[in-house]
Amino acid sequence: MEKNKTNTVGSIKVSENVIVKIAKTAALEIEGVKFRPADSEDALSKLMRKSPVRAKISGETAAIKLEIFIDEGYNAVKAAESVQKSVKSAVQNMTGFTVTKVDIGIAGVSFKEDAGVENEQA
Repeated sequence: MEKNKTNTVGSIKVSENVIVKIAKTAALEIEGVKFRPADSEDALSKLMRKSPVRAKISGETAAIKLEIFIDEGYNAVKAAESVQKSVKSAVQNMTGFTVTKVDIGIAGVSFKEDAGVENEQA
């Protein structure tokens, strides 16, 4: 879906894909936040999964949903709240949409590899 805005010069279209890209970029600016850890999936499941960021445009408003992972050692609730604020601000500032909600799903915790365990297995 696209947002069409007509002015005296012409029209402007903003697609949901643009909203998604802005939201992803804004979310990743928050320390301790990432989308699916790279080592958590095989190639087939990567092809079949849905996007961790979705946007729905309705008139002059946008609703956004993100599924994030939190790095070990970070407060999940504080990180999610920071993502909400960052995404809302970025989308509104860059597109002129009113962001009605930013729903965050914490999909998991990304743990650091334990070097000692790796050395014992070698």
